[in-house]
Amino acid sequence: MRWIRMYSGEWSLILFSILTQCAVGIWVVAVGLRTFLTGKTEPEIVAKLTRRPLLVVGPLMCVALVISIFHLGSPTQAYASVANLLTSWLSREIVFSGLFLFFWVISVVFYRREAPGMALGWFTSALGLIAVFSMSSIYYTTPIPAWASANTYISFFATMLILGAVVCALFMKTVRDFPNYQEVRGLLWKLSLLTLGILLVQLAFFLFNAESYSLLPLLYCTLLFLGGINFVVYSFQNFKNPGKSLRSVFYLSFILLFSAQIIGRYLFYAGAIPIMG
Repeated sequence: MRWIRMYSGEWSLILFSILTQCAVGIWVVAVGLRTFLTGKTEPEIVAKLTRRPLLVVGPLMCVALVISIFHLGSPTQAYASVANLLTSWLSREIVFSGLFLFFWVISVVFYRREAPGMALGWFTSALGLIAVFSMSSIYYTTPIPAWASANTYISFFATMLILGAVVCALFMKTVRDFPNYQEVRGLLWKLSLLTLGILLVQLAFFLFNAESYSLLPLLYCTLLFLGGINFVVYSFQNFKNPGKSLRSVFYLSFILLFSAQIIGRYLFYAGAIPIMG
């Protein structure tokens, strides 16, 4: 594969898509954790476990939406792009991203008041998932072969869940502060295994659709795999020996997985840009 230069607009798309998927993933994973742990451990532990991940979602979405303006060109164009909601996946992406952010605010207010029930959280999750689906469909419905395949949906949703899981784990202070809560530590272990499974599916689809196996694609695969393995190693060690947490291993995993997703998204957009002589 011959390498090409990226236009500045594509870099804004890389950041916008990854940050949006990360924000939705954090919310979905955190709400899932709350749902799973409700009734199995004390409510205050559940709240402390998920409070920080839930709060970081809104700022991430705000940054992502601001970055998207650089691709659209101006706020006026952003407004105009919403006009074709019934026919345009781009309009649906923008509308549902905005709705996800709006209901994030409402959900956080309810959670801070310790309002019962998870229906609002899952409704907000659904809005975020529709936003990611709409984002994927923008590329899937193009005539570009590299995009018009199931790999687009697999890649975007896998990025969402992988980054969502690893960021939630980053803020899971309860795992260290309350080492006697084996249910929480076991949940982190299961989350890391689920993340590794999703990661392997993403990797398999990428390898199947790759045009070549030159340096950058191999670097992407290596970072993705090593990041997933490190996450599992950290979670397993934390589950078995909570007093001897290998936090540095987790931080390495965090860096590897984020770096891999950025490279992977670069490859996604680069694969569809005409080669420049």
